[in-house]
Amino acid sequence: SRAIGLAGTLAVTRFIVPADYGEVTVAAVVVMSANQLSTIGFGQYLIAKPEAPRSVAFHATAFHLVFGLVAAVVVLACAGRFAPALDAPGMMRFMPGLVLSGLLDRLGYVPERVLVRDLRFRPVSLARTAGDLAYSAVCVWLAAVGWGGTAIVVGNVARSLVRSGGFVLAAERRDWLEPSWFSMRATRDLFAFGVPMSIGALCGFASRRWDNLLVSRFFGPGPTGMYNLAYNLADVPAIQVGEQIGDALLPSFARMEVARRPAALVRSMGLLALVVFPLAVGLGAVAPTLVDTVFDARWRPLAPMLVLLSALSVTRPIGWTVESYLQARQLPRLVLGLEAFKLVALMLFIITFGRRSPLWTCAAVGVAFAAHALACLWAVRKIDGVPLRRSIGAIMPALSACVPMVLAVLAVRQGLLAAGFGAEKPALRLLVEAVAGAVGYLVAAFFVARSPSHDLVTRVMDALRSRA
Repeated sequence: SRAIGLAGTLAVTRFIVPADYGEVTVAAVVVMSANQLSTIGFGQYLIAKPEAPRSVAFHATAFHLVFGLVAAVVVLACAGRFAPALDAPGMMRFMPGLVLSGLLDRLGYVPERVLVRDLRFRPVSLARTAGDLAYSAVCVWLAAVGWGGTAIVVGNVARSLVRSGGFVLAAERRDWLEPSWFSMRATRDLFAFGVPMSIGALCGFASRRWDNLLVSRFFGPGPTGMYNLAYNLADVPAIQVGEQIGDALLPSFARMEVARRPAALVRSMGLLALVVFPLAVGLGAVAPTLVDTVFDARWRPLAPMLVLLSALSVTRPIGWTVESYLQARQLPRLVLGLEAFKLVALMLFIITFGRRSPLWTCAAVGVAFAAHALACLWAVRKIDGVPLRRSIGAIMPALSACVPMVLAVLAVRQGLLAAGFGAEKPALRLLVEAVAGAVGYLVAAFFVARSPSHDLVTRVMDALRSRA
């Protein structure tokens, strides 16, 4: 479903000009910022403390919905003041639909967290799949018939409606909506855990979205649209693969014996790197051919942006894995500190050398996320004594196996162009490059990452046998 969603996003660029795409992006960031600011980390509390009674889940539901309504009213009343400052004068026409989408997501938030807490990943996956498919179908159809940026807004509403509906239907209603009397103790526990997590989540959200606001401020809506699309494409391995693994790791760590957690963390990072790193590095390697294949001339500046931003998917999953571990260890303030560090580093790098051009902004983003990943590994070393050489050593085999993959892609590209073969057929070149890179990585992984590769294959086979 995520692959179909990616194809839908690429198809939409055929019908929407970069400036409209940029204004929708800015409007979405403003709405999501208000939504994130009013989310107090209740979902993480329910997952990290699976023994909490149902009354706590009801408190979380009530607070989450009320805060969401307040945020919606405030953002609609004040958003007009942001448009001139962000150089996005047309963003206001997209705001109501995006606010509606955010409210629908609110309705499904606690039921989804309850399902994850109970390790019921199948209904979560089905609901997310249905939502992504709805977004792709609606968005592409409306864009094709001339709705412009509004097609993206309506697509978001459709996705939120389908996805939240799936969560609400799948979760036991009494597990999250069984009424209970107001409890000061439950409220205090929720906010004591949730406020640091909320601020940390806001910092994490800001580090993923507020860079769009700076790009809009420095370069205008056109470059913002291109930058946002390049960022989203580069983020595919981290979001579409790493985020799903992160959703499974938090409840798994929370239910695990304390003594087993450090070793499980290191092992998880090694397996995650083996899956995500080749996708991220490979995407950067084939980026020029990918852009030639999929986009028209208006979007050609995407290629160098995509090459630089592919570093995102190499470093972001490391931070997610470590922060899932820290949440299970019930250290929300440490998570807050790490997320604040990432946000400050990102904003500082973009405002200083990143404002020179959109490409410099892409480089600044990659450096900031790499610094955050190293800070996360250092934090684990401080609290649980996991040496950096052990944690970094767990991911190095997968990273080393990516070197032959990149060399194979570059060699095939140069060979095809030198022979005059495929110069006018970028799709064929893309296919050959992808196959060459995949073969190069698999062969290299067999030699330099044999142990984690065997572990990964064994885990996959165990899961398949268990499902059968």
